Parts: sequence; C-alpha cells; structure tokens
Amino acid sequence: MTSRLTPGRAAVAGACLLLLAGCAYGPSSADGSAQITLTAALDEASSGVEVGLLVVDLVVRDRTTTPVADGTLRDAIAEVGSASSALADALPPLERQDTRARALDAVASATTALAAARAWVNDLSAGSAHDVTAALTEAGDAIDAVTADLEAAS
Repeated sequence: MTSRLTPGRAAVAGACLLLLAGCAYGPSSADGSAQITLTAALDEASSGVEVGLLVVDLVVRDRTTTPVADGTLRDAIAEVGSASSALADALPPLERQDTRARALDAVASATTALAAARAWVNDLSAGSAHDVTAALTEAGDAIDAVTADLEAAS
C-alpha cells in the first residue's frame, strides 16, 4: 500500500513546517531584532508625546476645540499604549533587559502625562498648561535618553 500526499495531508504538513519555522524567531533571534523593536516602540511613544505637546499648545493659543483636542489626545494615548505593549512583549537579550525596563518606565510616564493633558483639556484638572507641558516634556526627555542609549550601544 502506497501513501499518497493528499491535499489535506499537504496542508497539515505545511502548517507543521510553518510552526517549526516560527520557532527560529524566538530568543535566539532576539539579539538581532531587540534593538529594532525597542527603538521602534520608543519612536512611537515619542511621537505620541509630541502630539500631546502640540495639542496643549493649540489649546493654549485657542486654535482648536475641546472635542478635537480630546480625540487627538485619546489617539496619542493609544499610540503610547501600543508602544508599551510592544516593549512588554519584546524579548531582548540579558544585557538589554535594563534598557527595556527603563523604556517601559519612560513610556509609563508618557502615558501618565498624556492622561493629565487630556484631563486638563477637559477642565478636569487643577494643573496649568505649564504643568502639563512640563510633564510631557519630561516624559519625552526620558524617552529620548533611552533611545540615545540604545543608539550608542549599537
């Protein structure tokens, strides 16, 4: 009795092959992709902070409405949240774990600053535009510092 490769068996064999090939992209390949993953996530978070700074400036200069500013800040918060998820999911090598922890802290500060900016835009904060801008700037500087360290290490 001869065994024939039926379309169903071929599909199962192909799925197994893809599954096994996926194992090659794990901790052993993390060395090569860790810096790219961390840097891309930090760039995404930095972009969200920059949007927050722009929105606060536009509100101060009365160049936008509260609903537009609120919606834009919600998008920025989502962008920073996506960066946080990417950082948490990353598996950098042992020597980059401290950098990832610093990146996660910086991105958490960005989330907090953006949430404070959103509260301020909606008149739900006792803080001033200066306070909100300072918190966003500090978060952006922390992100930039980790990014610079990553680039210097490459």
